[in-house]
Amino acid sequence: MLNSHKHDVRKPLPSPAQFSALIGQIYNGSFEDVSWKKSLEQLREHLGAKFVTLSLVAKTTLRQEATINAGEFDLSDFAMYQNEYQRYAPKLEMKLGEIYTINDWLSDRRHSNHGKFHELLEMGGINHYMGSWVCSLEEVDCFLRIMRPTGSSPFDKKEQELISLIAPHFARALEIRTRLSHSEIVNQIYADAMDRLAVGGIVLDEGGKLVAMNSIAQSLLERRDGIVVMNGSIRAVSTQEDKALQKLIKFALETEPGNGDRLTQALSISRPSGARDLGIVVNPIRLSARVGDRWGHGAAIFIRDAEIGVKTDPAVLRQLFGFTQAEASLAMQLAKGDSLEQAAAEQSIRYNTARAHLRSMFEKTGVTRQAELVRILVNGVAPLASLDRAS
Repeated sequence: MLNSHKHDVRKPLPSPAQFSALIGQIYNGSFEDVSWKKSLEQLREHLGAKFVTLSLVAKTTLRQEATINAGEFDLSDFAMYQNEYQRYAPKLEMKLGEIYTINDWLSDRRHSNHGKFHELLEMGGINHYMGSWVCSLEEVDCFLRIMRPTGSSPFDKKEQELISLIAPHFARALEIRTRLSHSEIVNQIYADAMDRLAVGGIVLDEGGKLVAMNSIAQSLLERRDGIVVMNGSIRAVSTQEDKALQKLIKFALETEPGNGDRLTQALSISRPSGARDLGIVVNPIRLSARVGDRWGHGAAIFIRDAEIGVKTDPAVLRQLFGFTQAEASLAMQLAKGDSLEQAAAEQSIRYNTARAHLRSMFEKTGVTRQAELVRILVNGVAPLASLDRAS
């Protein structure tokens, strides 16, 4: 299974500079794709361990466990070892934040029911084992385990003290990672909603420079049809309209978000191509946590292009309203702003057929006018069901 190494691999404990670097890497782990992999590897090196694992156990009836591992092992062998470990590991009475070792405990019970676990450690080339219940958050418990190979020295008090110092930092880093994950989920929801509703979004920093934008805003800026990016700033192509736009941006940047005043300002921007005007809304936003007596803030620019319609999957309209395929296709044309005659021509059907479909859609949606039907289609949930946009 896992090869054993019969030699003492104990190393000097980390110097103050190394300890500081290790703590820094633990917090950096909150931002890594595989969180804490590097910091666990550093800890393994400092302690001369064969394996170091950080286990996150969900507080559910299933108690699913996710484990981040540091150490040289064959993945299939290690997975088998982990399964056996969960089966035979002794159920110790652990206290939150307490460091424990099980070597002495196991040696007195070699021929007891837990002898199989001792054998398992030997099969894995492991002779010494130390762990800690690092933290207990709302949704998960976190455990740190360090395993030293056969032939090495037992964990001493100073090494246990090192884990006692490190464990709270893993706990804080895990809480940071949890908060970041929640924020990322919320941000993704907002971003998806804006994309599905065909809204361009631009964020400016305190100096009015571009910080971020979504794909719709990027596409509009690349066309240079009404608005452009110049030296990191958002500008209108028309000199007169650019003066008005810069005034709105300046107002947003100088206004403290959330002060209760009327903060949102709007503007229409013409387009050299002759397409319909762009609708622009500018308002102040907070960009960071409070520093000193003030919040870091900037400006958000929201853009709607009247030429871009939201395209909904006809299947969604059938699910929502019980439309037939023909009715759903006609409804999509009406939602784009076509008249019934234009929609009939686009669908290659007779006008009277389109009128029959329209009457059927009235019955299914409970409306009596075409304008009401369009309002339901445009303002309802249907546009949120697809990211496809009409060009």
